[in-house]
Amino acid sequence: MHYRYLAPGLQTELEALTVDDAIDHLRNHLGNFLLDASVCVSYLNRLAAESGGPDSPRHVTWLRWLVRALARLRPFDEQAVTLAARVNGTPEDTPLIRAMAKVRTPEALHHRVEQTANQAPAEARDVLLRLFREMPFCVDMAERLLFLDLQLGLVPGGGWYEGLRCPPLLRDMLDRERFRACMLCGNDAMALELLDHTRTAGTHDPGWLNCAAELAVRTGDRATGMDFYRASLGLDPMQVPVALRLHELEQPFATPPDALAPAHGPVAVFLYSWNKRDLLEQTLRSLAASDTGGASVTLLLNGCTDGSPEMAAGLNASLFGGRMDIIELPVNVGAPAARNWLLHTPRGREAAFVAFLDDDVEVPADWLSTLISVLRANPRAGVVGAKTVFPGSPRRLQYLYRNVSVAQPGLLRVSLGTPSFNYDGGTYDVIRPTASVMGCCHVFTRTALDAVRDFDIRFSPSQMDDIAHDLDLCLHGFEVVYCGLVSCVHHQMSGVGIGNVHAARMGNVLGNDVKFYYRFAEHLDALRRLTARHAVPQMPPDA
Repeated sequence: MHYRYLAPGLQTELEALTVDDAIDHLRNHLGNFLLDASVCVSYLNRLAAESGGPDSPRHVTWLRWLVRALARLRPFDEQAVTLAARVNGTPEDTPLIRAMAKVRTPEALHHRVEQTANQAPAEARDVLLRLFREMPFCVDMAERLLFLDLQLGLVPGGGWYEGLRCPPLLRDMLDRERFRACMLCGNDAMALELLDHTRTAGTHDPGWLNCAAELAVRTGDRATGMDFYRASLGLDPMQVPVALRLHELEQPFATPPDALAPAHGPVAVFLYSWNKRDLLEQTLRSLAASDTGGASVTLLLNGCTDGSPEMAAGLNASLFGGRMDIIELPVNVGAPAARNWLLHTPRGREAAFVAFLDDDVEVPADWLSTLISVLRANPRAGVVGAKTVFPGSPRRLQYLYRNVSVAQPGLLRVSLGTPSFNYDGGTYDVIRPTASVMGCCHVFTRTALDAVRDFDIRFSPSQMDDIAHDLDLCLHGFEVVYCGLVSCVHHQMSGVGIGNVHAARMGNVLGNDVKFYYRFAEHLDALRRLTARHAVPQMPPDA
């Protein structure tokens, strides 16, 4: 069957699927990430849109589950809470719904408040603050302001929260949201105060318990953190990431002190760059400050004309003791060819482990020893990749891992790379198998590279080649492993690197999607098994 074009976005992807396939798509997502409100709405819209209504017990059960989930994820959404009451067969005239009715945003201002979602965060915050000071009873505005404070790295609720005037029931709920925001922005002192204040009601909320767990771990109380996570799983056993995180806390992975010992074989670290002098310098300084043992370091400069060669030569002398090989090409051959060039050097052919770093990253001191140790602890592993985060604070997830979300004639899609709500609280600090990891910081075994050596140059100059290579490894029987114990800061798409992305590149992006489908069209049955849905039951436990 010929390739089917779909506009980007989860909603359009779900609309192309049958109800049963959409439910399996949801199960795969739940096997990867915790559910957040925007993703929940996409699945809910798809299951609710079927003409004639739900037509099977499975359809009905998952639809009801999503309605209940949305009410938990949007506790101040009167419509969601009312719909959940109907689904549960409980009275709609509850104290919560009555309290919400008292503090609704006035109809005349509703559109103006909604419009702030399309404004820059600082501008949206200014608008909402002005409105909130006139109407301090509006919990919808207060919730939005807490999120904007988090986005902007401000103290959540600082300077305005004490002016809140709403029923005590809603104030308690907002206090829990403020606790979550403080925890995610790293304000541990305020978060600990709010934890004690909100504990009674919070222990019935999996989201609160998950934040409390990571706050406890972060502040040195691992045992209490594990207890919080166990309580969260007791309330919602389908939280696969929580189960994995609890396992990591119960049996923490330890990097052996001899992880980079020569006895384990030579290690090669490869980088390639094209006209990113300042970012490359930052990357090389970060690499030099990390522990690379006796690893060789090779930098390929892809026809750079911005002073990168001179800068790299200077750092090679001052930071690397002259041990970094620098290869200068006269033209930019693109990412896949640059990777292949490096892999076919003597260092690339002889290394027991090969690491690739992008030219716009910052790595922690133990990145290489930890990633290699994960590979050695997993005999089937062919590649391991780090948790990739945006620069700045609060920390946000840029890319974790992907698997195959859809593999059917005409359509091949990989899953989301992070939750939609991508603030990094620590829940994804785990080690787990997947189908693809981020290519900006990953390490391969010799066995894997002997089986699948080259990256596909048909994806030049960039994009999709690393995903295709990971899928090739899976098809050859290797495991792709995600290691969230290593955080790599990636400056791509962060303001510094985003300037190079423009409309003229979209043709190449779309073309690579077509190539990607046809490259794997004969392997759709095998790719369909590269999913996390097996970790989630066919029917939710409260069916």
